[in-house]
Amino acid sequence: MNGTALSSIGLFSSDPLSPRCALLERAFSDIGVRAVRVLPWKVRTLGATGAMSLTADGADLTALDAVLVLDLGGHDIGTFFSRVAVLSALQELGVTVINSVRSILWMRNKAECIRRLIAHGVPVPKTLITESIEAAAEFVRENHPAVIKPITGFGGAGVHLIAREFDLENILDYLKFHSFVTGKGAFLLQEYVKSPGFDIRALVVDGEVIATMQRVSTTGFVTNIHAGGIARRNNIDVTDIAIRASRAVRGRFVGVDIIPNQSGDLLVLEVNATPGWAGLQSVTQKDIAAEIAQLFSGTQGLSVHSPRQ
Repeated sequence: MNGTALSSIGLFSSDPLSPRCALLERAFSDIGVRAVRVLPWKVRTLGATGAMSLTADGADLTALDAVLVLDLGGHDIGTFFSRVAVLSALQELGVTVINSVRSILWMRNKAECIRRLIAHGVPVPKTLITESIEAAAEFVRENHPAVIKPITGFGGAGVHLIAREFDLENILDYLKFHSFVTGKGAFLLQEYVKSPGFDIRALVVDGEVIATMQRVSTTGFVTNIHAGGIARRNNIDVTDIAIRASRAVRGRFVGVDIIPNQSGDLLVLEVNATPGWAGLQSVTQKDIAAEIAQLFSGTQGLSVHSPRQ
């Protein structure tokens, strides 16, 4: 599909009632692009030597120009890899997948995402990634208070601030419990960045920041909107760092989470491969779904391609 505008796109989401799908269906339809919902649990992959087909409700998915991944759904490892295999097959059969499978996997693995950000010179908090509980405990003692995150996950689940003296005094038990609850078997720890009381989400589409917001926590530490955070207008320019972060993971459709420290320096916390925009839409007059559709359709001079990195 290099160099040509979209005529059809699949909206890949495990939620049959997804509000994002409904908004994008209308937005693509308004500019003459056929949008098809792709429910991953309805996809049928049939293969034999030298041939493979991918269908959903009888429709040939390989006839689509592109597939936009809105969520992978489910937390089961088997379901996850089954859906990754579907997206990989579509890519190999000539369908443009946004984000690419490689890019999605980089972002779903917080350790790899941080590594790529560092390798591309994007500023991040001081971070330790280890399977050693002793090394993890030492990091917490030296960088108290510290933030602990699961290697995989989204929506702020499993992200905690280790700040209490009790937790520090019993850090080995704390880390064992966190590992047991998250079931991840590895530790990702970061220095705690004291912020002005908020962080910033930037939505980046094909190298363009189309909306930003500040997120303020109402429940303590985590600011994620799904965890109870409140969106408000953002007046800090994060364009450069957001675009650099998206390029580091080769993301075409990403949410970049950015935190300003007390000195005003900007640090990237993570990059999300399947961002929502309900919070963003509440603080902007732009029609975000329409912006996404226009950028991916080629109606603003862009086409289906992998952006230059």
